[in-house]
Amino acid sequence: MLYYFSMSADARKKYILEVPFYASPIEHLIELNRLQDIQIVIFGGVPDSPLNGGRFNYALDRFFLWNRLFLNVTKKQLSKVLSNFYTVVTKANRNGIPFLLAFTNMFVSREELNEKNLRPLAWLVASSQKHGVKNGVILNNKLLENFIRRKYGDKLVYVSSCTKYYAPDRILTPEERTKMYLRDSEIYDFVCLNPQDSRNTGLLKSVLRAGAGKITAICNAYCGDRCNSYHHYKYISEENKKILLAIGMKQTLAGALKMLGVIVGAFAFIIPRILTCSAFRAAFCPVNIKKILATQLDAGIVNIKLGRGFGDDSVDQVVAQILKFERTG
Repeated sequence: MLYYFSMSADARKKYILEVPFYASPIEHLIELNRLQDIQIVIFGGVPDSPLNGGRFNYALDRFFLWNRLFLNVTKKQLSKVLSNFYTVVTKANRNGIPFLLAFTNMFVSREELNEKNLRPLAWLVASSQKHGVKNGVILNNKLLENFIRRKYGDKLVYVSSCTKYYAPDRILTPEERTKMYLRDSEIYDFVCLNPQDSRNTGLLKSVLRAGAGKITAICNAYCGDRCNSYHHYKYISEENKKILLAIGMKQTLAGALKMLGVIVGAFAFIIPRILTCSAFRAAFCPVNIKKILATQLDAGIVNIKLGRGFGDDSVDQVVAQILKFERTG
């Protein structure tokens, strides 16, 4: 049974379901977390942090600002988003739902290991101790990881990001990635398989034999096998170094030019990858979550993640399928 996210060994559940921040109302997730066999965990980035990876800071993890002008964010709006971020995490922790901070940026400098950028981690540790849950951090960069481990030790849950299992010059083989997963399962509390491997039946069973309850699979995986996702995550990591307040269209001509640069850069990245990136197809042909999840459950996966992207609002469908699987085997 799993108990990494609870301070109490009595609070053990069979399945962990990782859900993106704002993909489902926190009040609904609290209700789902009361189910006997399912532990809900939420994850996401701190608004406008240069340590964020996986998804663009511009998206604000889907937090909606009714008066926002395109990608522009004002100081007042950013303050509102930050305030709501801590409010939601507090409400989650208070109701037994841990939070995983997606500090998965590939590129972290020593200068970025400062009090401002790392303040959310201190806050998460304090919230863990106050509410009896164990918050954590999802990591890719080793410099950042080593710093956090030295400072906080076992006060946090450590998750190896799915964004780690790629190479810049070629697509790794399933055998190469399997070795990486097994190596990381020895030093992390959880290891998240990349999207391509999350639907590979043979690989799922192989890593489970050694990784046991540490392996997490993404049930809404839509990345294509011919797509080297390294470049996708690299681009996001680089873009997240840009401060949102500095690219506003309202403030100055310089801000407008920066905004234009963001748009041009996005098109320059997307166009050469239209034929290999399956995200374009997923926009019109929804990912078959039911089929992928069935494969994962049959293989013995008990840690399931709804990745940020298409289908990330399917928490009810996933919960229903897990409960049905439990009843029928």
